[in-house]
Order: sequence, then structure tokens, then C-alpha cells
Amino acid sequence: MKNKTVYLLFILSIAISSCKVNSEISIRSFNGNLISKSTMDAFIKKQMDSLNMPGLSIAFINDDKIVYQSALGVKNIENQEKVNDATIFDAASMSKTVFSFFVLKMVDDGLLDLDTPLYTYMEYPDIAYDDRYKSITARMVLSHTSGFPNWRYLDEKGNYNPKGKLTIKFEPGTKFQYSGEGYEYLALVVAHLKGIQKNDLQDLIKKEVFEPLSMNNSSFVWNDYIEKHRVDGHFRGKLNKGYGNSAKDPNFKASSSLQTDSKEFSQFLLALINNKIISEKSHDELLKIQSRKLATSRSKEQKYGLGIVIEYSEYGTTYSHGGDNLSHTGLYMFNVEKKVGYVFFTNSEHQNKFQVNLLNFLLK
Repeated sequence: MKNKTVYLLFILSIAISSCKVNSEISIRSFNGNLISKSTMDAFIKKQMDSLNMPGLSIAFINDDKIVYQSALGVKNIENQEKVNDATIFDAASMSKTVFSFFVLKMVDDGLLDLDTPLYTYMEYPDIAYDDRYKSITARMVLSHTSGFPNWRYLDEKGNYNPKGKLTIKFEPGTKFQYSGEGYEYLALVVAHLKGIQKNDLQDLIKKEVFEPLSMNNSSFVWNDYIEKHRVDGHFRGKLNKGYGNSAKDPNFKASSSLQTDSKEFSQFLLALINNKIISEKSHDELLKIQSRKLATSRSKEQKYGLGIVIEYSEYGTTYSHGGDNLSHTGLYMFNVEKKVGYVFFTNSEHQNKFQVNLLNFLLK
């Protein structure tokens, strides 16, 4: 009887060990690869060391849940304050996808139409001298075909001119031109239709998007929580006290002001993957090709939906968007059909290198 008991305990210990090994295989990649938590931990640690990234917040999703999340490094290399799960990062241009999603919710609610000229809702004095603006629609803004430049205060060479005048570069709807200006115009229109100030759009997005998705600390406007928990930006290994870091503009910017973390942003990605909050029609509009950024000598062609980049590859259709405020960078990528994806934020300029290395690691 004693030998039988010992044998059963031995079999049980093997089974428990096997479960532990299997349970560690937790991350499914785009091509079906299974990656253990310890392997991912080791990869991330190596990348942070080799790329000299001060801090990182990263999460992976499979099906309807977050299967891996990590927040590590430091918020500031000078005071060495640690990054943790409460730390907030700058989403930069990844804000555009969230705002596009919110606008589509407003379309579902009947507030506005994607193809109605925005000037019929609200005239825009900044560009009223050019009648071409009267054909600009929400669809054009969200797909970057409005004709507006990225920012009026940057010239063709990227030089800063605080007195820059808003212009239209081409007939709206005919070409691609990445534009934050268009997003800000659309935000003004939505606020006007709601009878509120632009900054108050945060309260509306909180009600319509953030609260349903448990994104309780995410915000497009500055607040005390963000002030306390946000990372500081770094550039070329040093604390960046200039653009994108110390100029803490508290105002709502549809194109770039979202403050969040990888866990909360993952909740948003899960809503995109599993089609939550917005209608099926709006979900289809968001994820279908609306415009194309032509290839150049330095870059390949990019296909755009509404606030989102679309790419076809051997491992399926992926949707993504990066963010780069110089010393705060990040990126998300997901596949709807396979229900996998990830998002990361870092308080340095190393988004591009980390993204390339991460994708190669996931697909090897």
C-alpha cells in the first residue's frame, strides 16, 4: 500500500511539473509560435540593455485576454525612479487610432456622417480663405487625405515657424498627406456638435470608450495622476528636457496627447479585435483601406484605414500604428483573424529598432 502511495505521488508530481511547463508557454505569435514568459523576459531584458532604453511598458494579447504584460526600467535616468504597472507613457500618434474609434462611435450615434463636409457642421476660420476646405470630410481627415500638412508651424524642411499659416496642399480627397492638423479640426467639429469645449472631449471619450474598456487612468488631457506617474523622455541616452518632454501641454490633442500604459491600451486593442463598442459597419470602415501613402526612395507604400495602418504579409493582415514624440515612442500591431497582438511604449527614441527586433523574434 505504501509503495502504491509513493507511486501515485510520483505520477502526481510529474503531472504538476508538466502543467507548470505547459502553462509557461503563454504567448502565441502571428505565425503560431508559442513563446514562454521566461523567454520573452530574457529577450526584453537584452533589448533594453543593447538599445539603452530607460523604461518600457509592453503587453501581448491572445484571443480575448492579455497573456503577458511587463513594466520595467526607470522613469528617469537621473533619479532612477522605477517604472511599475502604474506608470504612464505618452502614446503620441497612437492617439489617432483611439480618436478615430471614438469618432466612429459618434457616427454610430448619429452625431455626424463620415462623408458630410465638416464645414456644414462648423466653419473653420483658420482656413476659410481657401474654399477647397469646404469639401473636407471626417473620412478624409481620418484617412489623411484632407490636404492639410502635418502641422502648420513646420515648413517643407521641418523647420519650426510659430507664425505658420494653415494651408491646403492639394484638392482634398485626391492624395495622401499625413496630418495632425486634420485631426484637430475634426476634434473641434465634434466638440462644437456636442456643445462643449475641445478639452471636454476627454470626459466624453472617458464615458464612451475608456470606462467601458476599464481604461481608468488613460487620458487625452493632463491631470494630477499623470503628473505623478508619467515617465520622462530620453534622447540619445540623456534626459530630454526639450520637445516632447518638459512642455507638458495639458490640452486635448486628438492627434497626439493620449497618456496611457500597455495594459490599458491592450484593452482598446481587444475591443478592435473582438469588435466591441462600435457597430460592425463602423468596425469595417476603420479596418478597410481608405488611402495609400505612395512608396518613396526611403519607404515602402503604406495602406491606411481610419487612423490605422494596414499591411498584408505571409502571416496575415496586420493593423498597426506607431507613435513618436522624439523622446517618447511606441507601437501596436494586431491581427483580427488570428486574434493576436501587442503594444509597447518606451521613454526613448528606440521604437523603430525595438519593433524590428521584436517582430523578428516573434516570427523566427
